[in-house]
Amino acid sequence: MTIKQQNSGPTLNATMSSAHVSTLSKRGAELANIPSLRDKWKPILDNPYDPDKNPDGFIALGVSENYAMLPEIKEYVNKNIKLQANDFSYGEGPWGTRRLRNAMAKFMTKHFGALNPLNPDKLLFSNGVTSICEELAFTIADPGDGVLYSRPIYQAFQMDFGLKGNVKPVFTDFGDVDQFSPGAAVKYEEALLKARSEGIRVRALMLCNPHNPLGQCYPKDTIIALMKLCNKYKIHLLCDEIYAISVYDVPDENAVPFTSVLSFDTSSYISPDYLHVIYGMSKDFAAGGVRMGCIYLENKELLDAMSAISQFHWPGGPSQEIATSILEDGAWLDHFLQLSRERLSERNKQTRRILDDAGIKYHLGSNAGFFLWINLQPYLPRETAGKPIDDGWQREAALSQQFIDNGVYLTEGQGLSSEAPGWFRVIFSQDERVIRAGLERVFKTIDKV
Repeated sequence: MTIKQQNSGPTLNATMSSAHVSTLSKRGAELANIPSLRDKWKPILDNPYDPDKNPDGFIALGVSENYAMLPEIKEYVNKNIKLQANDFSYGEGPWGTRRLRNAMAKFMTKHFGALNPLNPDKLLFSNGVTSICEELAFTIADPGDGVLYSRPIYQAFQMDFGLKGNVKPVFTDFGDVDQFSPGAAVKYEEALLKARSEGIRVRALMLCNPHNPLGQCYPKDTIIALMKLCNKYKIHLLCDEIYAISVYDVPDENAVPFTSVLSFDTSSYISPDYLHVIYGMSKDFAAGGVRMGCIYLENKELLDAMSAISQFHWPGGPSQEIATSILEDGAWLDHFLQLSRERLSERNKQTRRILDDAGIKYHLGSNAGFFLWINLQPYLPRETAGKPIDDGWQREAALSQQFIDNGVYLTEGQGLSSEAPGWFRVIFSQDERVIRAGLERVFKTIDKV
């Protein structure tokens, strides 16, 4: 029996050859069109530099990790962590176990110089500070609202608040005003009022203290000025203090010590309902892979709102056990943190010496974090592939690509929302051989410009 094929519509091949129709939702298609981090990092991660095993590999001086202490944290976990059956269950819920919250409250009370002991019930944990920020986006802002940021600023905040929460960045230009001085509050207010005139309701100010990428701490009088500003406009002051313990001695008269907002009486400057402290295990503890972030807040309504969506950002049981064990081991932890500060201090000084010898300028006042903010404006290329480049940001992008072509990655200023092109962030927490090899590739690149 022969079956005659009917012409009932376009064939599969004809359909496939027609114009592409996305299989995704509108928002899914928009996400798919965002520049891929996987593609960006593939050449770096596929061929990592090793001074002994792979000296021709790619050197990444753009990822802010506490490389100086990774061996110690690995050794501690392998030696001391004994996971139990309950660590693989759902445990006590997505906001952090009682034991973890107790341990973190005691740690922050001690090491942040808290005026009063922290209440563990006012701590909420998530799987990283990124998740804390996303939860804040959904609970203190509506789509189209804004968050105030300095220039420059840690590049991921925009995505943390904006990718799914659709909260807009409102950047503050400081011009000739020192952004670490009380006068910076005027500039933040100008940015807030400008955003308001454009229909953007500002809901918060992000205070990154110590600052990323400038590596500088805010004096107490500046923090108070920003508190008063936030209280005046009834906006939240989000105090990201994730580098609080990574503050060290450097030969820099512009450096100031770290002051936590937990360390003094803030009640006459800002309502406690608008003051929140963000912290995590990624930086001071060299444990970015543990994925553990937290927020301390007095605002019960906000705590309840964040708890309602915390199931989407649930920290794993093994990660909570690792974090708790580290926090509870006070003697070991004191030694670890002191050793970390000593190593970071030496590597900061070492990198300054290398840059000084090469005549490269950098931001002064840096005594915290794992980075220096270096000025490569004199070396921005004026042409590429024989074609002139007039735009400063295009010149910065061209230099950034030349670095990548020569096997070294730095975070460029535009990605960090710099006020002017030509600034780059260099991570110095790695082994001295890695730093020297990476900067040698930087110097060879700019020598050819």
